[in-house]
Amino acid sequence: MVADTGDRTSRSASIREYIAYDDAAIALVGVDVIDGTGTAVRRNQTVLIEGGRIAGVGGADSLAVPAHARILELRGHTVVPGLVGMHDHTHMPGITFIGGAASRLWLASGVTTVQTAGSAEPEAEAKLARAIDAGEAVGPTIFPTAQYLTGPDGNGPMSKPASAEQARELVREWAADGATWFKLYRHIQPDIAAAVIEEAHAQGRKVTGHLCSLTFREAALMGIDSIEHGLISAADFIEDKPEGECVSTRHSVAAIQLGDPRVAELIGLLVREQVTLTSTLAIIESHFPHRPQGDERSLALLSPAWRQAYDERQTRLAETAADTSMTPALLAKFMAFERMFADAGGRLVMGPDPGRHVLPGYGNQRGFELLVEAGFTVPEAVRIAAANGADALGVGDGSGRIANGYVADLVVLDGDLAAEPSVIRNVEAVFKDGVGFDPGRLVAGLEGQLGPR
Repeated sequence: MVADTGDRTSRSASIREYIAYDDAAIALVGVDVIDGTGTAVRRNQTVLIEGGRIAGVGGADSLAVPAHARILELRGHTVVPGLVGMHDHTHMPGITFIGGAASRLWLASGVTTVQTAGSAEPEAEAKLARAIDAGEAVGPTIFPTAQYLTGPDGNGPMSKPASAEQARELVREWAADGATWFKLYRHIQPDIAAAVIEEAHAQGRKVTGHLCSLTFREAALMGIDSIEHGLISAADFIEDKPEGECVSTRHSVAAIQLGDPRVAELIGLLVREQVTLTSTLAIIESHFPHRPQGDERSLALLSPAWRQAYDERQTRLAETAADTSMTPALLAKFMAFERMFADAGGRLVMGPDPGRHVLPGYGNQRGFELLVEAGFTVPEAVRIAAANGADALGVGDGSGRIANGYVADLVVLDGDLAAEPSVIRNVEAVFKDGVGFDPGRLVAGLEGQLGPR
């Protein structure tokens, strides 16, 4: 584990206890670098951090290190950009706000930026984002989302605007309160969705959607910026789908073949309209009984009540193992669709959609592993999980990559990530704006705290 050194006196007391390195200049020496551009790993590098930014990247035997820099000898380690979570939440089912715990878990897991893709408590979320930006709370940079927007049949802590004008008013109000994104949810009506997208863009904000009442095609032509979950939520292949009605996609996505010309046509439209897709393979995996479920790290953080609910769900899941609709082939199809989209030039990003045993941070790491399983190389998966997210958020010119002048949001991993994707779990230090945090301290005290009591 990282050493407890560095000048921390200038930091807020609420974050000081988690800091391991706060030197004016730090050199990470002898590391393997995967820089977020998709290019191959560079071995035996030095990454110089100064003034909260990356001041140099080069061969360990050639990059000059200033005399005042603290040198960390890190041979056998990999450095990647901080992950950018693009479907994260400050709530989970049954809990309306877990922002404090989620922020610590994100940072401990190497996630330095998140877009929350829908909020159950938008005011609390925006307040947390401001506190982190001000250095008064620990956590990643948060791009807050407004409350979910859905239709009359929608469920949960969501807003159901009755008219297009009311939807526009809500967008203006939430934008003024700090919301940077808006999320359309499954039962949203077409006229409401179009109004939200138009008004959000007028306010300089963006819109994503977990779609059902709208097809991907309809949303893309309305100008939506991003769509969540991939093929599993695409209603485009439902025969005679009623306009504006949410109909289960279960049978249509199971039946569609990826070689069907309609699939390529839809992907082509999404790429032309510059619609980002968010991979949420971590939560999708949890529906499949043949797949790994909660790991020990995650289970240790669940409250007793939620651990019991997890155990009960695992029993039910095992009983559905004979359900031929949830097959390895179907999950492989979801993965292959994401590869097809990216290969066609689409921007794929990643987030876990926390729920059940898929927790903030740990779920992001699992999502990374699943991207590699889907056929992306490790450098490609790093680009999806970091640089592509930064680009989608409009900050890719200064974050999401390891390059001179970029914000020093970095993750130090113990091991060779290029050789073994599970090394993404071996977080030894996380640098946020050039400040090094100890992941062990960030997680300490959260055992048994996630979930209803």
